[in-house]
Amino acid sequence: ADVVKILMEFKERRFIVAGHTDTQAIKTKAFPNNWYLSTARANSVVQFMIKEGFPAKSLSAAGYGEFDPVAPNDTEKNREQNRRISIAVITPCS
Repeated sequence: ADVVKILMEFKERRFIVAGHTDTQAIKTKAFPNNWYLSTARANSVVQFMIKEGFPAKSLSAAGYGEFDPVAPNDTEKNREQNRRISIAVITPCS
């Protein structure tokens, strides 16, 4: 909620909320693979931001699966770093 409050100061900008995973393969009914999981992570944050009053027209969701790591996937601690959300500022709203 604190991040949303800060980003609300930039309502004239557009944001991409990106979901990421580690390299551990997932295969469940809800998430057949890491692409589904990463996009679901991003979408859940977008939905939360909208619920908190952020303008929906300023948001988009993207999933990167396991393909944009910030750490090697060689330890649990590093895999935890790769299971994340990132928010990018892209353009002014028109």
